Amino acid sequence: MRELVRIVTAATLLTAGLLLGGCGEESREAEKVTFNMSWLPQGSMAGVILAIDKGFYAEEGLAVEAVRGFGGIRTANELDQGMFQFGYADPLAVILNRANGGTARMIGAISDRWPAGLCFIKERHKVESPADLAGMVVGGGQNSPMQVLVPAWLEKNGVEKGEVTLMQLDPAVVVASLVEGKIDAGECWLGNSLPLFRRRAEEAGLSLGWLAYSDFNLDIYGNGLITSDKVIKERPEQVRAFLKATYRGYAAALADPDAAVAVMLKHYPVLDAAITKQQLLETGALLKRQARAGWMEPDRVAGTLDFLRGAYGLKADVKVSEVFTTDYLPQP
Repeated sequence: MRELVRIVTAATLLTAGLLLGGCGEESREAEKVTFNMSWLPQGSMAGVILAIDKGFYAEEGLAVEAVRGFGGIRTANELDQGMFQFGYADPLAVILNRANGGTARMIGAISDRWPAGLCFIKERHKVESPADLAGMVVGGGQNSPMQVLVPAWLEKNGVEKGEVTLMQLDPAVVVASLVEGKIDAGECWLGNSLPLFRRRAEEAGLSLGWLAYSDFNLDIYGNGLITSDKVIKERPEQVRAFLKATYRGYAAALADPDAAVAVMLKHYPVLDAAITKQQLLETGALLKRQARAGWMEPDRVAGTLDFLRGAYGLKADVKVSEVFTTDYLPQP
């Protein structure tokens, strides 16, 4: 029965995502564009959904449809193929796309740092630094960048990668595996799965601990907004309009999180209000770290590229200038 509920829930979210578009005021001449959320709807997407619902995109001449995705790497590749105009992905997805001849590009940051880390149960382990992970079994989704990034991150922190066992799991069972003690730590993400990990631990009478990668020698950007070079070249004003309305949506969502969650639940009734709000607040904390909404510093993008190039052993000559642009962000 639990599996049936999961399937029905995912199907319901997908249907809602495909239908959501033009919920605000929309003129007949509005340009129709599609935004890929990279995953199922969640609190991190509240800025986009609010911008649709309140007509912020419509005011900029856009009719935006938000659809679910299947991970950032697939989002970047499908965007590059022209399947939609805008998406949500991290620098890794963009860099891998460019390394394979693609033209995806980041046009605005949401997460000022890599939002992932490792969750553990405090009653079982004391984890204060990467060195404390030695001898532990760490689980993550089979398609998670964890499988490549964690070994490189461990080495940056003086831990031999062979000292930690990485286990590839179905993403749906990572939380349960941690709570049940089948793994010692599980990868979790701010603005995404961390609130769910905390909820499941509390339900089992346990306390959740969190070790953020970014607190230990990982100064790289996280998720942001992407498009393709083709869209930038052919419709630069559309890019500007999309970014202006999107960051306006996030500002409004963070100014009144409860109202933003209500909008999310109006369009996606199967969402959990408390978890959605926590996801929004965690995303907002990452967004507020930026000196200017969406801003990315060239030197930090270069550092992001260097780390990922080494971790993945990339041979292609991907340039910093190809990974991102801040030319279309709204003026402060």
